Amino acid sequence: MSEMTIRNPYLVLVWSFGLFLFMHLGQYIGALLAAWRSGQSFDAIMGGKYEDHTTMLMKGVGVLIAGLPLAWIATTVLWRRPMEWMQLSFRTGWLVAGIGLGLLLPVVLVLILGMLGQASIERSHSILKPKRKAAWMVGMACLAIFTGVVEEIIFRAMAARELSLVWGWPLAVLVAGAYFGIVHLIGQLKSLTFAKALTVLASSILVSFLFVAMYVRSGSLWLPIGFHAAWNFSLVGILGLPMNGEAAEVSLLQTTLQGRSWLTGGASGMEASAVALIAYVIIGGLFVVF
Repeated sequence: MSEMTIRNPYLVLVWSFGLFLFMHLGQYIGALLAAWRSGQSFDAIMGGKYEDHTTMLMKGVGVLIAGLPLAWIATTVLWRRPMEWMQLSFRTGWLVAGIGLGLLLPVVLVLILGMLGQASIERSHSILKPKRKAAWMVGMACLAIFTGVVEEIIFRAMAARELSLVWGWPLAVLVAGAYFGIVHLIGQLKSLTFAKALTVLASSILVSFLFVAMYVRSGSLWLPIGFHAAWNFSLVGILGLPMNGEAAEVSLLQTTLQGRSWLTGGASGMEASAVALIAYVIIGGLFVVF
């Protein structure tokens, strides 16, 4: 493949953020479907004032139906880089491997916290009937898939990949990781403190190191996509842990974290806990070395 044209790194960040917003227009389609099916207002659905198994299912299915085509348009038409160069050609094996690791790792981390006396696991507190609970879980899984696909395309295949051409991978990981964290902080501005912002940025940089290590070593974006989607679903849908400041309402299990906030992640969630940060570094390092 011929050498790629170098792009201005600052324009890369601005344009990729615009595409991030463009891809998320699919959420509005999902919210409209949920509002139509439930009889609630669009504002109530978007604001989280009303949510049940039907609205969760409609939001999840809707965002996949509308959001994934938008992601394809953003990637192939608007970003204008070959799919092969972005390493987006579909690889079933890497996707399955990522899903397996993403489902397993949060459970292992909770078990470690349990042995340290910082976590306890019990049956879910949800009173939903099995069919309604299944619908909720399917909707949650769809949202996790959408998030995994979009965020890996934006922050790894677009931002980190392009920045690496200008600054090399180490600095690209640092900048793209901070970018990843800043975007996630935007939705938490009302409850944001300086300490929480630093925690989120640090965890975002370290998990970005893991994602990029997976991406570069495997030669496929589908490994981090599978891991990212499964990690999100495992945290919320299986373990019942909060993520990005939002509590899980329905899950297979109910996990309670207590004790030292630096060890459990505190208000920032287990994804920012010391055990998770160590895991990101160790697993990412293994991908780099081997």
